[in-house]
Amino acid sequence: MSFTLDLFASQSDAASREGEGASRVSRLAFVAEGAEGLARLEPVWRRLSESARDQSVFQTYGFARSAARYHEERGERVLVAVAEWEGRPACILPVAVRRRGGVRVGSFLGDPIAQYGDALMAAGAPARTAELALKRLANGGAVDLFEFRRVRDDAALGPALKSFALEVGLAVEAPHADLACETGAETFLLRVAGAKQKRERARSRRRLAERGELRFEALRGPDAIDALRHAFALKRGWLVAQGEASAVLDDPRALAALERLALDPQDGASLVVGRLTVGGVPAAFEVGLVKGRRFHAYLGAVAEPFAAASPGKTVMEETLAWCLGEGVDLYDLLPPADAYKRRWSNGSTKVRVYVAPVTRVGKLYAGVWLGALRPRLRAALAAMPASLRRRVGVAALKAGAA
Repeated sequence: MSFTLDLFASQSDAASREGEGASRVSRLAFVAEGAEGLARLEPVWRRLSESARDQSVFQTYGFARSAARYHEERGERVLVAVAEWEGRPACILPVAVRRRGGVRVGSFLGDPIAQYGDALMAAGAPARTAELALKRLANGGAVDLFEFRRVRDDAALGPALKSFALEVGLAVEAPHADLACETGAETFLLRVAGAKQKRERARSRRRLAERGELRFEALRGPDAIDALRHAFALKRGWLVAQGEASAVLDDPRALAALERLALDPQDGASLVVGRLTVGGVPAAFEVGLVKGRRFHAYLGAVAEPFAAASPGKTVMEETLAWCLGEGVDLYDLLPPADAYKRRWSNGSTKVRVYVAPVTRVGKLYAGVWLGALRPRLRAALAAMPASLRRRVGVAALKAGAA
């Protein structure tokens, strides 16, 4: 695997350049630092977010403010580049900088909590604006390497990354259910999943109904926090049983970040938790984030006493119906494209990872660690017995090696 320094020259090289390009970037873009610097951008951030595309739910001000605190609690540095277009702020690119073996690695703010990474762009702003923000961060001397994960093919930052960064690994699919022309969840699922799955869903409902009355409710914002905690606890218990580790579920700070999002006065309602109860007892949850007409299916969880009856299918069907009732016409299942997600979808988008070394140290890190050692360690971890895999995985997450 090879990496170039074409755009992101080493800091010593960049410092020696006095050209018009560097000065232009300085004039058109600036950087704010830390949660306090981010807070000063609130009016601009919220204004851009209102006009941004619906897949930018992980770039709203409420999410970003909460994520900034999350990163600072982890000892990481928060930087926000703002680029102008036609004399006004038009692009916001927030990153968190963490140290990995002495190497300063910049990632999207909110990673790994955020499931899509991108810049926040004003409607109509040219792609060049995102490039300016990226170059401003690269030339600031604070980052050795950018590792931008979960970048959709239609991301605002995509053109800049495709030109100046290297795609690593294999692209994954993010399935979605396009509900724009649908009249009901059942008719949509019959068409995309077929009669066999319809019978399976009906059997699941019957088995659950034998144990009590079924009730679904969609909780939003502050009202969703207790259900969110319950869903996280159930999902984490499932991961433990599977011998898996999660950078989100195994870190209480990640749950706290989503709770803070729920309390945001403007963006808090974007957090939605669908809860299915059977006889008054929670059986399954569907945690999602909503922006505009798009629902992002963030996390599903099932209570073990009901697992044999597959309540996850019922809560997903109820969530689809809720989306249709709320005027939400795209149910985004997020990557990766697991088999069950494909059965609930009628479209998908490619999601990629990009790496861009900024300094020679970053180039070495990219080649040795990202390109060679980490893939081998992940393969070795996957081959371990479940009990050992979980212990090693949690230790690796704590050490920052994931």
